[in-house]
Amino acid sequence: MKCLLIEDEELFQIQLTGLLAEIGGIELVGVAADKNSGIELIRAHPDADLLILDVELPDGTCFDVISGFDKLPKLLFITSHENYALNAFELNALDYIQKPISLPRLQDAISRLDLPLAAEDNKLPVLAENDLVLLCCNKFRYFTEVRNIVAIHSDENYTHIIRHDGRRFIMKKTLAAWEKQLPEGLFRRIGRQLIVNVSALDRLEARERGGLLWFKSIQDPLKIKQSSFKNLQKITQSI
Repeated sequence: MKCLLIEDEELFQIQLTGLLAEIGGIELVGVAADKNSGIELIRAHPDADLLILDVELPDGTCFDVISGFDKLPKLLFITSHENYALNAFELNALDYIQKPISLPRLQDAISRLDLPLAAEDNKLPVLAENDLVLLCCNKFRYFTEVRNIVAIHSDENYTHIIRHDGRRFIMKKTLAAWEKQLPEGLFRRIGRQLIVNVSALDRLEARERGGLLWFKSIQDPLKIKQSSFKNLQKITQSI
């Protein structure tokens, strides 16, 4: 994976270079520290896969850098400021990370670039409870029995999978595709963005705008929306 970096602070240049090396599989092919050199960097590497950008530069912003390009690598914004997030996601950014940067947070964002597309929905096999699936975590793949998945929630064309031991995974696969594959009696869709394993449920706690959902083997609860809270109540009453 070829990566470009536009960052004006040398300290963060060094930190990001080290973090990318630790993640592995990424070649940092160029670094720029201001708007003009950033433009030249992108022009010089039209085949780059990823562009990491700081938002505020000495002579403008990263949006000034990328505004003149019709085709760009996947964008990952890293900044100290919250107020540019909407602009970033309007550009279909991979992620928007606020400094200070942590390795797990960066890994989670970068892992999205290395995910194969799921097969077409009509070609996906129906899974049984004891079937094994491969789940992605950074550059590794973990064998997991279907019954050990406790929840799946969607993020556009990606889904985040929570396993019974609390480990989290991400796949480039829609929630609708998962719904067609998972055992119907074990998994229920309780909202537009969430599927849960009903056998893994422990307790539900109401909150002002939704609720907290605990699973039997996981310490931290999952926040759910009011609509999901109500749907889960209806579903569990019918079990």
